[in-house]
Amino acid sequence: MNPKDIVKAFFVPKLCNQCDSPPCVQVCPVGATYQTPDGIVLIDRKWCIGCGYCIMSCPYGARFFHPIHKVAEKCTFCFHRLRKGMKTACVDACPFGARLIGNLKDPNDPVTRIVLSQRVAVLKDSFGTKPQVYYLGMDENVR
Repeated sequence: MNPKDIVKAFFVPKLCNQCDSPPCVQVCPVGATYQTPDGIVLIDRKWCIGCGYCIMSCPYGARFFHPIHKVAEKCTFCFHRLRKGMKTACVDACPFGARLIGNLKDPNDPVTRIVLSQRVAVLKDSFGTKPQVYYLGMDENVR
């Protein structure tokens, strides 16, 4: 492909999609990957044996092997910050406000209103993972 033929580009960050039906949780043989009661998918480093099953099962390429700790790692949605009522670091750091985080179970949350009223899409919907990361105005070719 000639670079001059590229008409449109779309940046898609490689972050955990916090699936409602996460394959990484299903394949973990020791239960190191788990889902909190409020739906956040986390990894317990103390339990992880570094087998890599969760890395291979993630359709979003969001997991990686930590070379020092010898365990699987991924974005945690700054779980430690959310527990304190703070925003995630990436939401705080974004100078353009392009990232938002909210509670989709709260009908009055600004993110819920966006998801319900605007054209949003998720990645790889056909995989059945029920991702909870939404993108505004995503082109059909990116999904």
